[in-house]
Amino acid sequence: MKKLLLIITLITFNSMLGQQGLQNLGGNAQIALTDFSNKRTSSPPPLNIIGSQYFELDFKESKLEYFERIIKDSGYMRYNAFTDEIEMADTPYQNNSDLVLIKSKDVIPTINGLRYEYLPYRLNNENTKIGYLVKVYEGSKYVLYVNKSKKFMEAKIARTSLENSFPPRYVDDSKTYISISGKTPIAIKNSKKTVLKFFNNSSGLKKFIKSEKIKFNSPQSLVRILEFIEN
Repeated sequence: MKKLLLIITLITFNSMLGQQGLQNLGGNAQIALTDFSNKRTSSPPPLNIIGSQYFELDFKESKLEYFERIIKDSGYMRYNAFTDEIEMADTPYQNNSDLVLIKSKDVIPTINGLRYEYLPYRLNNENTKIGYLVKVYEGSKYVLYVNKSKKFMEAKIARTSLENSFPPRYVDDSKTYISISGKTPIAIKNSKKTVLKFFNNSSGLKKFIKSEKIKFNSPQSLVRILEFIEN
């Protein structure tokens, strides 16, 4: 509980700083995307690691929303799934950038059609984290998010001929989160057993899953479940 209160306090404090800084721009004729950027704080990745920190290497055309206001200035962004940062560029042809989007719940980028929201979310009953979640569904009661991240795995040296060696590498990780009535999103496993338990083993939901032959192999499976529950 203390950890959650600390996180909420930090979000509120960062939001206040962001509001104060950006409100100073309110008198300008036009706000540029660079007004929402910071210099990169993370180091570039070592060259000897297998894989990438990105699911999409290219910078994509993006739009930015601030307090429900669309910033007219156009730009290009990409999501760094390892550092949990939105990188910014002037053109789609850049390979690197030292500018990252400021992290605030009120600054919402949409990159190549994907809406990234900076929110607290529960990893489990005890641990809460703040980071970017992609909104994939929003109903009157339920909102579904996906967090696609990259995890770093240390090199493994085989000790015997029966073991395999692995170089240092980035591996994909994907989790889904659900918010109920505006509350902090909680993790939900994309499986039939977990979903049925989450919705109190509803007989109607069981029939729906069976009749629609839902496979639970992608976030869209959960979207179909929530659409059924909402309706």
